Amino acid sequence: MDDRRAALLLALLALTGAGARYALAPESAAAPGDVRLVAVDTPPRGRLRDTARAAARLARPLLPGERIDLDRADVTEITRLPRVGPAMAQRIVAWREQHGLFGSLARFDSVSGVGPRLLEALRPYVMFSGVIPPAP
Repeated sequence: MDDRRAALLLALLALTGAGARYALAPESAAAPGDVRLVAVDTPPRGRLRDTARAAARLARPLLPGERIDLDRADVTEITRLPRVGPAMAQRIVAWREQHGLFGSLARFDSVSGVGPRLLEALRPYVMFSGVIPPAP
């Protein structure tokens, strides 16, 4: 008789625990591990979309004959250049914001960290749309 009581008590405790868990669980919460399938062409939302676009631009190598305008390009575009990392791209944009447009490779040489070897490596990949005003 004691074994039956013990089994009945354990079953009652298990049932009570399951009922309490069911009653206290939030209604809208999905079960852990549930997977929601979405269409492949669903665009990312908000800032995630901007991040995905920036990553796609960074990952895309320069096409043959493609040039980057150093007088207008942002940090992400400049990073696509060979031998130019994010820190160098930020220095280029900061120099341009402080001193104005480059206009040519000669003025681009003024950026800290840009030397003759980097200038020669970048020559086929860059262009300059800005015009430097003459000195007074």
